[in-house]
Amino acid sequence: MNHCKDCRALWPFGFALALAVILAFPAWATFNLMALDVTTQIAGTALVFVVSAVGLMLYVRWCIRRNCALRRMLTEQRSQSPARQASGQRGSLVAAPR
Repeated sequence: MNHCKDCRALWPFGFALALAVILAFPAWATFNLMALDVTTQIAGTALVFVVSAVGLMLYVRWCIRRNCALRRMLTEQRSQSPARQASGQRGSLVAAPR
C-alpha cells in the first residue's frame, strides 16, 4: 500500500485489536454461563476474537487507504490551484455554475 507520511501509524491497528478483545469478553462470559467445556469456551471466544479482529483490521485498512487517497487528491488540487488562478480559472472545489 502507498501511504503518505501521516498514515504510517500503527495505533489504529492496535485500537482495532483492543476493540476485538473488548468484543470477545462478552462472548467468553456468555460461553462460561452456558456451562460448556473449557475447550469449547476457548474455541468460541477465539473465533469471536478472530472474526471481529479481521473485520476491524480490514475496516482500518480501508479507512487509511481512503484517507491517503483524499490527502493526495487535495494536495494535487492545492498544487494546481495557483496555476488555475493565474490562467483565470476558479481554484475552489465547487463546480462553476452553468
